[in-house]
Amino acid sequence: LSHSLQHGAVTYCIHSSRMGDSRGRNRVLAASGGQHVSSQHLRVRSKRRKANQEHRFIGIIRNECFPALVPVLAIFGVYLFVCWIMVWISMYKSLNDIGDDHEQHHFNKRNDIIAMRLEQFLSGRRTALDHSDSQNQHHFSLSQIIDQDNAKQIQSSLLAKTGYPQLTLGAYLEPPLSIDEAGNMKARVHTPQDLTHVTYPLNERNGACSKNGAQWMLPTSHPMSLDNYFGGNVFRKHPMYDKRWELANGTAAGVRGVCPVDADPYLPWIHDVFPSNDGTNIVFVISNKRRCNTDTNVFKLDLENLEPQVGNMQPIPVKRIISGNLTQQSDFLAGNTPRYSLATSIEEADEDGRATKFICRFHTVDTDLKQVVLGETLSNYPYNPEHLNYRKKGSKPMLTSLDKGHDEQIWNSVYQISCPVPQKIDANGLSLTSIIASGQSVSMQGIPSIYVDLVPIRTPVRRSREGFGIPGISSSFDPKVVWGDASIIPLVEDSGRWSNIPICNTPRVDEQLEVDTIPTSDAPLEFHDNASGTSEKKHFLVACVWAAQSFSTRGQTSMTDSSEDRLLEFLTYHTQIAGFDHVYVYDNSDTSLSDSTLAAVTDMFPKKLVSRIAWPHRVCNNNRPAHSNPGERSSQYAAEASCRARYGEDTSWMASLDADEYLIPTGKWKNLRDWLDHVTANEEKTQILSFFQTRALPNVDVMVPYDGKSIQACKTNGVHSIDNLPRCLMKNRNKTYMETYNCEPTTHPKPQSWAWRAKKQIYRPEFVLNHFVHYSVSTRQIIDSPDLESFRFNERAPFERRVHEIEEGFLLHTKSTLPEMTLDWHSKCPRKAASGSIKDCKVGMPSSDVLGVDTASEESRLIDTDNLVSAKYESNCYPHFRVKRFIPALEEAMKKLTSV
Repeated sequence: LSHSLQHGAVTYCIHSSRMGDSRGRNRVLAASGGQHVSSQHLRVRSKRRKANQEHRFIGIIRNECFPALVPVLAIFGVYLFVCWIMVWISMYKSLNDIGDDHEQHHFNKRNDIIAMRLEQFLSGRRTALDHSDSQNQHHFSLSQIIDQDNAKQIQSSLLAKTGYPQLTLGAYLEPPLSIDEAGNMKARVHTPQDLTHVTYPLNERNGACSKNGAQWMLPTSHPMSLDNYFGGNVFRKHPMYDKRWELANGTAAGVRGVCPVDADPYLPWIHDVFPSNDGTNIVFVISNKRRCNTDTNVFKLDLENLEPQVGNMQPIPVKRIISGNLTQQSDFLAGNTPRYSLATSIEEADEDGRATKFICRFHTVDTDLKQVVLGETLSNYPYNPEHLNYRKKGSKPMLTSLDKGHDEQIWNSVYQISCPVPQKIDANGLSLTSIIASGQSVSMQGIPSIYVDLVPIRTPVRRSREGFGIPGISSSFDPKVVWGDASIIPLVEDSGRWSNIPICNTPRVDEQLEVDTIPTSDAPLEFHDNASGTSEKKHFLVACVWAAQSFSTRGQTSMTDSSEDRLLEFLTYHTQIAGFDHVYVYDNSDTSLSDSTLAAVTDMFPKKLVSRIAWPHRVCNNNRPAHSNPGERSSQYAAEASCRARYGEDTSWMASLDADEYLIPTGKWKNLRDWLDHVTANEEKTQILSFFQTRALPNVDVMVPYDGKSIQACKTNGVHSIDNLPRCLMKNRNKTYMETYNCEPTTHPKPQSWAWRAKKQIYRPEFVLNHFVHYSVSTRQIIDSPDLESFRFNERAPFERRVHEIEEGFLLHTKSTLPEMTLDWHSKCPRKAASGSIKDCKVGMPSSDVLGVDTASEESRLIDTDNLVSAKYESNCYPHFRVKRFIPALEEAMKKLTSV
């Protein structure tokens, strides 16, 4: 209206002035009678005419234009006044939401709110309280989530609209964070239109929660079938930086998006997500993708691009500057989500925002497929990763400069965060946490009804070792300078994020179901109705194993397909003889080109003994550790972290083992369970029990000639001229791995100086907060004694101790010795009274000195020296009597399983 009135008034004024000018010209011509007049006379008349015109124009403006503009100005003034009142009313409501905390904190929040409201006003954006679906959310109750008819309708609508019965996992990619030359952050002013949205639909129509969690559907890496395009995970020669958009959304022909992290490196590299058993938290297991390829001569662009992966492990303080009372049902259902700002100190931050890095938005959909926000929370860490890094003896900053080479700080390889579930209770007393804990939010088909968006709070990566906010440590980091005026965090809709991450069953509910297959989507939709159960631990001793149907060794030196045989033997021994309550098998088979899995083996065992977890995440770098681009077995590290986080709550003791590793009880102990019972009762402070490791040799007296065809040098006709011995040896298929490799390369106790490097541990998961293959790299000590220096690869006594190999137990490591490794063994292994290095001998020549015997009679029953191949050679290993005693029981147990 004001625009139309303004246009009309101005047009009228200009038209009037032009008419006056025309009338003046006509009067001049009339006064001269239309005849010629002198130039001087014309100049005089011209001056008079100009003066008259100026006077007349001013009069028109004063008498005609001003009156026409008055209503326009009045309307515009009223409009500005109303807007001004609305802004201040909104700010007043926001200020009332601030708690009665410190006065200075009060003042700072008011300043942030004023700045944010002005920003919203000037940009024409709505406030966080003006949620688009707020009217619909007012009529939504938590009971709708578990209503089966409601769920059927939503599932059918989604299936018709998208082809899938649940929301599709996606990622919103945000442009790079703007940082000036001094390292200071610039304001993030993105809108939803600035974000790139990519989606990752399932390849099948089963529910996202149909395979013991949602981990199997997370896009972490490309499959082997795309190695020709993206490159393999060994001997890689090109950075991923140039192909980061193809990785994210599959823009190249025939390539589907597989991982968005390289395109938006602030997105966490999630490998697992699941609810805690009590339903109060959603737990994320996240790997650090910057550790994958670290050769600076080749991967400089990747290392620079992926620096924010390190920043995601650096907590920041956050405060809310607009927040309703989010414990009230009406507020979060009305869409009253908060707005956040970076705090300049830990004290200034909200209590739940003093060490956070992500905003967690929980949501569902109604029957109209409109999003219903259930609440927002701030993430937390089980411990401060920056604090742990600082306390590690001899550690470097979390982000090291490129000229310092590979980062050996293994404790920064994988980490964990939790998103607290909003504590929402509706009028019927139904809470969000109880719905999640009971499994009622997931149908029997594995279709979830609750989702979470994970929004990284983007800040520049800190490069100092002392970090920020570590108790008692002064820091050179100044948030007022680095964050400056860019401290207000954009709305969730304006931010890069993971979206529609499904919230599946708790680990306890999944175990209670005890099923592997899920009904088809045509079956009646039903929900679980399982209580979260007692807080008592279900197990005393469990093992976690990362395995695959076939796999390549480090450096792609060899390929083995013996995993099924090995896993069968491993599971049989540890569950039937050693005394383990349960074994969790993380099945990494899906990364290969084959569709085979380890289910054929795990299904032989009762569900109460063995669980199989689909784990399709691929190792990002399978090079050898000493390579110029050292290996990073990301999938294995994340699997171990997942097992501890998922199942550690329900067990007293846990071990992370490979399928070629056996824990053998010794001394008076017949199984590990009885020994651990004794340790638990008599060693209150012992939390970690370390088994030193040496690689056992294959006993030459148990092996047989190689009978395969694939290894040219080892063909069956390749025999040595002396004694007609075969050139290569292989495992006897009728013998167990335990019997074949019952030959320890050292006597017991194992060497203190080096056998600790590859140790394996049984530990209390409630004490160990981060376990990395061989070491407990983070424990409760970082929380209970935050000022103490932490050793790099072990915990101080009395919390960690070595297991005594003679009196308690030892680790038998039966790593495969392949036929080609035994080539010409008879010439490399020195004969008795002959010269030669025993180090070149790759097969075991057992000694007559037997480990673990109590009497001479026992030893005589073990060794029969007649007609043994090893009798002619120098011994290089020691058989163990206890292993020999276990072999018949193991063979009998395996025979029963395979016959069934």
